[in-house]
Amino acid sequence: MNKSRTYTGLPELASARVHELSGPSAAAFAFLMASEGEIVLCGPPHWLSALQPEAAARFCDPNRILHALSPLEADILWSAETALRSGAASTVIVAAERSPSLTNFRRLQLAALAGKSLGLVIVNRPAASTAAETRWHCKPAYAETHEEFRIHASLYKNKKGIVGSWVLNVSGETNSLHLDAAPAGEPVWPERIAG
Repeated sequence: MNKSRTYTGLPELASARVHELSGPSAAAFAFLMASEGEIVLCGPPHWLSALQPEAAARFCDPNRILHALSPLEADILWSAETALRSGAASTVIVAAERSPSLTNFRRLQLAALAGKSLGLVIVNRPAASTAAETRWHCKPAYAETHEEFRIHASLYKNKKGIVGSWVLNVSGETNSLHLDAAPAGEPVWPERIAG
C-alpha cells in the first residue's frame, strides 16, 4: 500500500539498526515506522494476543504481519535475531518486558546490519543503558477529533543526531495515511531501571 507521509523535523529511524521504544503508545509508533514491506512481531503470547487487529490496521496492513510467539525471552530474542539477519522482513518488532542485555542488544544490532532490516524493540521497563541506536518514549497526546490520533514522541537518546520531542498527528485511512510531526520541546525521559 502506498502511504502519504509528511515528516516535519522528525528524525528518521536509521535502517539496518535497532531502536528502543517505551511508553503506552510505543506499539502504535512502531507500526507507524514500519511503513514498507513485511513485518515480523516477536514476543510473548500474552503481549501479541492483546494487540487489537483493528488498531494495527489503522497504521499498516495486517496482512503484512507475521507473528513469532514464545513465552521465553531467549527464544524471542533468537527469533528476532534470525528475522533481522535474514533480511526477509523489512521491519522486526520485538516486545520485551525489559531492555535486552548489552550483549543481546549488540547481537540484534549486528543481525540488523547483516540483513539491512529495521529493528524496533518495545520495552515496558527501559534499562539505564542499552546498545540501541535511538531510544524513544511514546505516549498519547490529546486529539481534537475522533478521526485524528496523536502521539507525543520523545527521542531521549540518539547516537548520531539530535534529541527532542515531537507531537505526531496521524490522520486518514491505512492507504492514505498522513503523519505530520511538530516539534514539542525537550525530550521526556522515562523511568528507567538499573541494568
